Amino acid sequence: MNESSSSLLIDLITDRASVYSLSFGNWCDVIALSRQLGFLPFLYEKARDEKALEFLPQSVLSQLKSASLEVSRQQESIKWHLKQLCANNPQPIKAVLLKGAAYIIANKPNANYRLLSDIDLLVLKESISDAELWLFLNGFTISVSDEYDDFYYRQWMHELPPFVSSVSGMALDLHHNLLPLTSKRYIDSELFFEKAREVELNLFLPCDEDLLIHSAVHLIQDSVFNRTLRDLSDQFWLLQKYTENHESTDALIVRSKELKLSNDLAKTLSLMNFIFKRCLLEREKSFIQNELGNSFFWPLERYCYITMLTQPVTSEWTFKHHFASSILYLKSHLIKMPFRLLVKHLFVKSQKRAKIFLNRKSVSL
Repeated sequence: MNESSSSLLIDLITDRASVYSLSFGNWCDVIALSRQLGFLPFLYEKARDEKALEFLPQSVLSQLKSASLEVSRQQESIKWHLKQLCANNPQPIKAVLLKGAAYIIANKPNANYRLLSDIDLLVLKESISDAELWLFLNGFTISVSDEYDDFYYRQWMHELPPFVSSVSGMALDLHHNLLPLTSKRYIDSELFFEKAREVELNLFLPCDEDLLIHSAVHLIQDSVFNRTLRDLSDQFWLLQKYTENHESTDALIVRSKELKLSNDLAKTLSLMNFIFKRCLLEREKSFIQNELGNSFFWPLERYCYITMLTQPVTSEWTFKHHFASSILYLKSHLIKMPFRLLVKHLFVKSQKRAKIFLNRKSVSL
């Protein structure tokens, strides 16, 4: 396998290739990469749309069908959990759905392609303590037992430590902002509530612009890169539908400036142009130039993102993949917290990892 498998997957995403054109060897490569990047449900939906399911090799079809069934079960579980949370909300607390759960409830085109790791909820900062109690009443418990990690989330981050349902094992992240409290940029999370629409009692969906912008923020700010292509694909599919409905992205650009997240949107628009060959509108070209044209670091950052967006399976990473992921990992943490705090945090985490490694080694002996 080589990076041509990522090129083939990208061609499938952009409809420049059909599943009928894949040989058995192509399928082996694409499935291995798709399993890592989270694209197996997408391949099933694409094959179904092209009426090609009956022509697939049985070993391929079984894997794609299994992924599709997992998406269906997961969506049912998410809808059930949200219904229970809405029914048992004594305060009541207003919450906005984010990312994957929002795509599902909003019936976005990428919803059936999405395997979720958790439910993401955004509440106002002043409601965070009540929201934590609300989740406890609904059977969710905090999954972090380490004292430092708990302090790290509560003192510095934009969310509480991850929650897990004691009944189903469903994970849930409770946000009070889009960016960490220590971030160089302040985001007024109340702005998300102003344009959100209520879909259940006290449960809201972001407007289409905010869904796209938050997806951009998540990709640019993230420090994990095994789902980078999936995150950019989410924006690609959302943007396709958005431009069909709005004919331009002018309102999206204006909204990104209101939220002070225009830089993140400009970067993902630039990446979509390179990776997916999406043609930029004239307003988008000038927007990207204004946001990134004078950036000293963007060429390096762009190279690193393109490297990770076209990555092979992890076992076949070369030096450039490790270099690119290291640069982006460091950049994401420098955005999230001041340098002195970052050094302290990384030192504590490295100590903990070393201790775990030594304990395992002593047990094995």
